[in-house]
Amino acid sequence: MRFAIGLTLLSSSLLLLTGCSSTLTANNAAKTVAEPAKTAKAAKAAARPKKKEAPVPVAMPAFDALKGKGLYYFDDNKGSRFYVTDTIAENGLYDVKEEFKRGEPHGFTWGTGAAAILRKGVALDPQAIEGVSLAKDRHIIVHLRSNDTSRMKGKKRSEDPSGLDLHMTLEAYDMSDLPIGPYLVTRTNRTTPAGYLIGSRHTFPKGSIGYRATLWVNSDEVIVPTKNAFTGSGSIEDFSKRFTKEIPYCLRYIPGRNATPLGLKFEEPIVKKTDKDSKGRLVEVAQKGSAELYPVQKGTIFCNRDDERSLATARWSLRYVNGSRVLEFDFPDDIRAEDFGVPRTHRDALKVAFAEERVLENGKTVRKLVPARVWRANRRITDYQWRFNETAAEAVREALEATKEARREWDAKHATKKTKK
Repeated sequence: MRFAIGLTLLSSSLLLLTGCSSTLTANNAAKTVAEPAKTAKAAKAAARPKKKEAPVPVAMPAFDALKGKGLYYFDDNKGSRFYVTDTIAENGLYDVKEEFKRGEPHGFTWGTGAAAILRKGVALDPQAIEGVSLAKDRHIIVHLRSNDTSRMKGKKRSEDPSGLDLHMTLEAYDMSDLPIGPYLVTRTNRTTPAGYLIGSRHTFPKGSIGYRATLWVNSDEVIVPTKNAFTGSGSIEDFSKRFTKEIPYCLRYIPGRNATPLGLKFEEPIVKKTDKDSKGRLVEVAQKGSAELYPVQKGTIFCNRDDERSLATARWSLRYVNGSRVLEFDFPDDIRAEDFGVPRTHRDALKVAFAEERVLENGKTVRKLVPARVWRANRRITDYQWRFNETAAEAVREALEATKEARREWDAKHATKKTKK
């Protein structure tokens, strides 16, 4: 009996073991069948062309971009065109034409944008282009009207070292199949409403070329970023006197999640100093000094301090730049460039400044101190805003048309917000 039971148990054990063995064998077989399928799938995926994630550089002479239809530029949803009308230079200059709506941005960016360039305290139009020329190394020079009547007659405009010139290289990129929205940005590299609304829903077609401009000036230039900013002062001395007390002067800043708006307060008022030069003439003496930086509250009309303690000390210098009287600042390295209104990548090129501008009021010339930037000589800036060829520009226009209704809603909504404020 015991033998029979033992035999029965042994038989059951063998059956169980056989069953397990069968199950494992089946699983292994399934894996063996699945593996070639996976391999085939992976091979198919590898054979499929990868989706382009960034613009691809294209070898192309910079001047060629200005020929024919030329360059198209979009500031938000407002477009313009820039092109040379003749490929034969006259007096060293190639004639240029522009198509744009009156009052809208066009041409090329000075720094992160300019309403005026100051020469001898007089505001000059940064978009009044006289023509373009080619330097010896084939980079493009954009020449602007400087109102300088002292230029010698017969002298080539392209060889005038005192001219108001913007130096530029252009790099071409294949934009085919890329989304349009991310390439419509502001001059400080923030998404425009047009870029946000278009997003990735519309793409550039084959043949689309985009251009990145790298810009520089050969001598320091004073830029007035906007016509709307003011200090309420007529001179550097008056400005420093007003802001040595409790309330600091609020600096412009670039909004962001980590933004810390800054207020600036002088340790003592600046007093104009003069001395005699080698010829016995009375001239102004350059000065240097310091000012304290304080964190200030966001969204307030007056520049109220957020903390009584100074964050850091900025150094200032008073000098003349192209005949304009300027107070410019250097900030400590641990202060974010965006917090004093300059993109991080432009920190080395642009200095925060205040400049005395001569304006005509009621038939009299008066001085006004305006917020400014000093663009340092030969410090290159990459323009964040793209330029496009005709194929790419047409795709942008079609995307703008397709999102026209959404844009109307956007404008209405944000106009309401501004009104409530």
